[in-house]
Amino acid sequence: MTAASPASTSAATPAAGALAALALDGLTIEFGGLLAVDSMTIAIGPGSCVGLVGPNGAGKSTLLQAVNGFVKPSRGRIAILGRDVTGARPERVAALGVGRTFQTSRVFPALSVMESVLIGVHRRLLAEARRDSLLAPFHEMTAAMLGLTGYRRRQQELEARAERVMRLFGDRLWDRRKDQAHTLSYANRRRLDIARALVGEPKVLLLDEPTAGMNPSESLELAEVLQRVRDSLPETAVVMVEHKLDVVRKLADRCVVMNQGQLVIDAPPEQALADPRVAEVYLGRKRDGGETKRSAPALALTRTETQMETQAEASAGDGPATVGSIAGAHVFYGQIQALFDVSVEIR
Repeated sequence: MTAASPASTSAATPAAGALAALALDGLTIEFGGLLAVDSMTIAIGPGSCVGLVGPNGAGKSTLLQAVNGFVKPSRGRIAILGRDVTGARPERVAALGVGRTFQTSRVFPALSVMESVLIGVHRRLLAEARRDSLLAPFHEMTAAMLGLTGYRRRQQELEARAERVMRLFGDRLWDRRKDQAHTLSYANRRRLDIARALVGEPKVLLLDEPTAGMNPSESLELAEVLQRVRDSLPETAVVMVEHKLDVVRKLADRCVVMNQGQLVIDAPPEQALADPRVAEVYLGRKRDGGETKRSAPALALTRTETQMETQAEASAGDGPATVGSIAGAHVFYGQIQALFDVSVEIR
């Protein structure tokens, strides 16, 4: 599958000679014999929002893991604002201004909501100027224990910043700022994750499926919040892995579609999502005879027989009617087999 060239008019692409907020050059990630990311080259300008989409297993989250240092690339280069961070440790990448959320919500259950958000600015307390020093934690601990004026003033400034961020979410977080984080609903935990990443005022914000698990109204509400975030942090580049394409259309300047670790197309959302190659990635392609054939990178379901029947059509018997069944299912993602001869009957 041949990748399309990025649209030259895309606002998310840095102008010639401009410094990219995030640049990937030939990024390749291998796990044994599995090629998870294959020679990805993209550049994302400051203040832009890029939607990273594709089917499960396309390599989207792995790409984010490499950017913030959790996965070391096999080949290629990663740069943040012109600084090479290829293979750098996560704390060094964070110190350069990269914020991150994850697919699953991660909270500190014993901390309050306010304390949880403030974790996002921990490195920027009194010891900020010495963050590269091994003594930095001791400087900070001493200042906190003694209640030094400079430390208290800095703490107040950071709490004010945390308040501004939490108020972006309406009454979802600020009104609950003294509650323990574990008492939050799932959707509010997702909002807390994003607030914690935002409060550090990142130069690059990586969002891994921010609306996962949210219903349509919650997803729309969060998309509106993220739009306000973009307005309040105009120099922050956002890279968002997202399966809800209406959210991508609403927020993204540019859509990067991946499949089996490769770039399929890089273009404005309406152009990218209308491309027939993207439909092929998700739905497969038609054979000449009209039968749908899955492209190799997409989900393949082979050697299976399925039967669906309504309750009204089911034969009357002593037991409950069968409303659906799968017999002998073998499911493949490319060359990887996910299901082996699975049979299920639903009554």
